[in-house]
Amino acid sequence: MAYKKILTEIIDRLFVGDEEAVPDAERRGFSILAACKDGSPDCHRAVLGYTELGAPKNENYYFYRSDKKHMALNLIDVDDPAFIPAKAVDAGLKFLKERYDAGDRVLSHCIAGHTRGPGMMLAFLRTIGEMPDSFIAAEKKFRTLYPPYDPGIGFRSHLRERWKSLPQFFGKV
Repeated sequence: MAYKKILTEIIDRLFVGDEEAVPDAERRGFSILAACKDGSPDCHRAVLGYTELGAPKNENYYFYRSDKKHMALNLIDVDDPAFIPAKAVDAGLKFLKERYDAGDRVLSHCIAGHTRGPGMMLAFLRTIGEMPDSFIAAEKKFRTLYPPYDPGIGFRSHLRERWKSLPQFFGKV
């Protein structure tokens, strides 16, 4: 059986997927958030070209924006939420908002399309008022929209810790 890429529209113009969806998204003119350090041609390591275990500690350490429609986040899928930098997540949320407000179709992806890419989208939906429910209820709703969502412990914990404050992220009350 051949692998089937994941590219799912969650709400109008907002998509979640895996690394296999990137070429389709590129052809269709999407803005793309790569919520991954390693593993895809547009991940943080690939776009910056570093070979060391960790990213160079410079202005691009948490995120890198190669142009107005592409951003790569230095995010790994780990069990400890302390290794999920809020600075990277915040940059990703701002990128999603900017490109969504510009009228773009936007893809948030990671390698397998289970944790970081969909987690970023879930958080973004919360910031724009599309997920007003409790974290548990929102996850349940999100899974009906995007069944591959199966977050790792660390990223899920990071989202849950920030859930109540996300509606105010862009200055909303």
